[in-house]
Amino acid sequence: MNSKTDRILNLSLRNGAIIAIGLMCIGLFCYGAIANATQVNLDVNRVDQQAYLAYARNLFSTNYHFVGGRNRMPIYPFLLSWIYDFRWSETEFFTRAKYFNIALSAALLPGIFLLLRQRLMLLPAIVIWLITTFTVFMFRAGYVQVELLFYVLNFCCFLLMWQLLKRPTWWLSSFTGIVFGVTHLTKASILPGMLIFFGCLALRGIFGDRSPSQTRKRSIAHHFLCIALSTAFFLFTVSPYITTSYRFFGKHFYNVNSTFYIWYDTWEQAEQGTRIHDDHEGWPQMPADQIPSLEKYLRERTPLQMLDRLGSGIKEQYAVVSSGYGYWKYVVIYMAATLILMGTNFRTVARSIKQSWWLALFVGAYFLGYLLLYAWYAPIASGNRFVLAQFLPLIITLAIAQQQMSKHRPTIAIQKFKVNWFYGFNFLILGIILFELYPILSDRIHTTFAAL
Repeated sequence: MNSKTDRILNLSLRNGAIIAIGLMCIGLFCYGAIANATQVNLDVNRVDQQAYLAYARNLFSTNYHFVGGRNRMPIYPFLLSWIYDFRWSETEFFTRAKYFNIALSAALLPGIFLLLRQRLMLLPAIVIWLITTFTVFMFRAGYVQVELLFYVLNFCCFLLMWQLLKRPTWWLSSFTGIVFGVTHLTKASILPGMLIFFGCLALRGIFGDRSPSQTRKRSIAHHFLCIALSTAFFLFTVSPYITTSYRFFGKHFYNVNSTFYIWYDTWEQAEQGTRIHDDHEGWPQMPADQIPSLEKYLRERTPLQMLDRLGSGIKEQYAVVSSGYGYWKYVVIYMAATLILMGTNFRTVARSIKQSWWLALFVGAYFLGYLLLYAWYAPIASGNRFVLAQFLPLIITLAIAQQQMSKHRPTIAIQKFKVNWFYGFNFLILGIILFELYPILSDRIHTTFAAL
């Protein structure tokens, strides 16, 4: 009984210590985010902050009947409208909205930790949470932008897709469809990941089961039913929005970025094209042969020109992330450590990929697909705000791979001592991020404009 009581007491003390340290870190996070919001982010007209405030005001003033311009999605402006007071000036609303975004971001941080703990042991979960908090979220919290909310929802979608590929069930497919819908209504960037996921889930159903024919047919039916359920619940969730889009703009999934801008070569072309012809109010009134589209782009460009655009975009993305807020070095370290482990555990890795090739295919196609999309869109717009949507999915993928492979090579002998490689690596990264906190909080957060 005493032993059991001691275990419960130790667990309670550990959890209490984690909560206390977490609250202290969130306090430091709020300090840094407020400093950045009040010392750096002073112009509401920089980037798209004013546009989000205007969207929220329009929702409030029209009793939530306002039809947006199909550039920004409605959930974040809807949340902003909750704090709006019509007596405020734009400066007052801007100030309150910045503090609202900081509070929202701080509220999301415990959720991120819980998501990390679902897949990782305690130490790597703490390390990644600290990296995320102080090199990504703190820099972006003091801006009136949707990105941080989208990052968390996108991370949830990634984990749900991963779980469904491991064990597809009807109820989880239905829930995933709802989360897809909420994420899409937050920022219209989840659709490519959904299509990749549905393709991999279909391949798993068709080729992933070596059971007798009748069982295989049931397996195929089960996987396709999961796809159908996710799709149905996604469409149900977004149905009010897409029916309005069809009524006002002529397409259910009308979005000026993916419908028009992505097929221009520069932002200046977009400004002088559909944008100047009021694409945010309805289908642009232009000659059909001047409206950009995939077919028009393929017809007017050579394969070499398209490859050059991708190559230039990839270089620009590298320049963006390597000069970011400090998160990139951790991505490089995690990638290098994972590649080393894969090289020293090649047979184990090959066996795991063979057993779950559909999951490996999804992970590879997901990150490659978004890399190419960000690279393609770089001539129109690029920046940390885009690529950081994949920070949490990428870093947890690398950490899970390390965690799994460390079981096969758990220690490194140094003379008479044995060092657990996995714990040693995570303690090293923990030391780096803790050492970096002082320069971040004392200097970098006070000078970095991080909305781009």
